[in-house]
Amino acid sequence: MGRTFQRQTESRVTPPEYIRRVLRQARRLWPFFVVGVIAAALIAYFGISFRVAETVTQVERLPLDPPASSIAATHEDVTFKSRDGIVLKGWWFAVPRADRAAVIVHGRGRNRVNSDFMPAAIARLLLVHGYSVLLFDLRGHGESGGTRYTLGIEEPRDILAAIDLAARRADIERARVAVIGESLGGGSVLMTVQADPTIGPVVTDSAFADGNTVVSESATKYTNLPAWFTPGIVLMSRLFLGLDLSKVTPSKVVAAHPERPFLFIQCTDDTTVPLHHGLDLKAASANPRTELWVVPGCEHVMAYATHPDEWAQHVLGFLGRELGGEKPVVVPAGILAASLRGG
Repeated sequence: MGRTFQRQTESRVTPPEYIRRVLRQARRLWPFFVVGVIAAALIAYFGISFRVAETVTQVERLPLDPPASSIAATHEDVTFKSRDGIVLKGWWFAVPRADRAAVIVHGRGRNRVNSDFMPAAIARLLLVHGYSVLLFDLRGHGESGGTRYTLGIEEPRDILAAIDLAARRADIERARVAVIGESLGGGSVLMTVQADPTIGPVVTDSAFADGNTVVSESATKYTNLPAWFTPGIVLMSRLFLGLDLSKVTPSKVVAAHPERPFLFIQCTDDTTVPLHHGLDLKAASANPRTELWVVPGCEHVMAYATHPDEWAQHVLGFLGRELGGEKPVVVPAGILAASLRGG
């Protein structure tokens, strides 16, 4: 009786043989299942990262607004090639007998005139003070060729070609062509110094000090993805798009050229390129003539829009000192559009 009860109990609590076989097989397959889940997660992670990297480096092309006629009564449509052959387009505004010129370089997703930086108004300001001006579209923007921007890796080729054009049109030395860049354009202008340290005076507004840092800080804002996707986006950009952000280090370029002064402009409330970038750039420069103007209460590239008079004083003062003072230039009547502000 007791042995019969024991056998009945064991038969109830001991799993049938086929269940034991299934459990043994599951234990053997469990590592493969875990590996499969991890592999699927990695494929999804890097697939999304690649797609985002491919998409975020291509921007919507905005209309050219305001028109060239809002800047000056006359201008020249110019087409020229970047140092690597990409076709670039822009507007050339000439001041007769001017001994200086300026190239204005826009930011990401903008173009030669359509920007919160107000390049049209800045161009008018420079024209009034005797600078011939070139406004142009970087690769992948506006009317220029190319399919994507590269955060300062390839843009220096565009900027060098723009400087060449401005110097030829104005019939002046390249060193007398000032370069003013905003945001992406500012970082790219600083990287241009690495490619050619002999370019003229450099002014940046809201420029970044380090490519990897600014991408890490802004990736969530532009992609709506968690921050832990950023390393994947950076890796995919390097492996498949050839964009090695570790080489985009404007602060190191500044540090490598103590012979050059710079003017850095940075807004205190900038959440796209935070204030520390301007502080880092200033700290990197050993030149006593380097200036940092910290603009209170403004957001990304909004220094001119919020403080136009102070912007003019800082920029014109810096350029005048570096180019040997302002040479009196008589701007012919009617060369400028009626309004000298706005834009």
